[in-house]
Amino acid sequence: FGETELSYAALNARANRLARRLRDRSVGTDIVVGLALDRGVEMLVALLAVLKAGGAYLPLDPDYPPERLAHMLRDSGAGLVLTQERLRDQFATVLAETGADAWLLDAQDGEGGDAGNLDVAVHGESLAYVIYTSGSTGLPKGVMVRHDAVTNFLATMADRPGMTADDRVLGLTSLSFDIAVLELWLPLTIGACVVLADRGAAHDPVRLKAIVERHGVSLIQATPSTWRMLLDHEGRSLPASCRVLCGGEALPPDLARSTPVRHWKSSNLPIA
Repeated sequence: FGETELSYAALNARANRLARRLRDRSVGTDIVVGLALDRGVEMLVALLAVLKAGGAYLPLDPDYPPERLAHMLRDSGAGLVLTQERLRDQFATVLAETGADAWLLDAQDGEGGDAGNLDVAVHGESLAYVIYTSGSTGLPKGVMVRHDAVTNFLATMADRPGMTADDRVLGLTSLSFDIAVLELWLPLTIGACVVLADRGAAHDPVRLKAIVERHGVSLIQATPSTWRMLLDHEGRSLPASCRVLCGGEALPPDLARSTPVRHWKSSNLPIA
């Protein structure tokens, strides 16, 4: 992420320390923890820590209206929100309305404590995360996703279309959409590298292409609208070595025909 790099050992140690603190705060099986975090390595550490503690994460996008965030917190029963100092004021009203506690990750000592793996039993039926629909037909509805569903999805995608430890995968999608699971967790299950894009890069083709080229990204998942933005910009194409996954929306025939990318793999994966 930017100039920051984390090895697997460092990621695991940091996530373990945070997971132990979460266990001390009674986070365990099927306990939902809100994540109101900017994109960055802290986000990935927090995601992994919640799962290591046995809990389930609830993405809380800082760009969402306060009313939607408050509904998500009340409806999911999340009593703890992991956030950051720079977002504290933004979430203050939501937290006050719902009674949830805020835990500022950047105020914690990230180096102290036991960094060993936790002995926490997580079963296939256990809750992994809660994600909310758009609410276009009423109030947003929480979808509870279990570990067995996530595991099945990742194992299948690792096989077809496939991914190896040599891949460098672009983490582009907001946590509020299911496909972020593919971008973040699948690479980590097979020893690959996650190249995490910041929030603004998702809407800036120049910055996004610079990230892809600088870090040698080999696999990108995006919606057709994002691909159109990228490939239409000044007629430039992505590196020929990039493999492309396209999902979440219908792939327009004209986009498929006009793209300079050699191999498209279209999927009908659901995005909540």
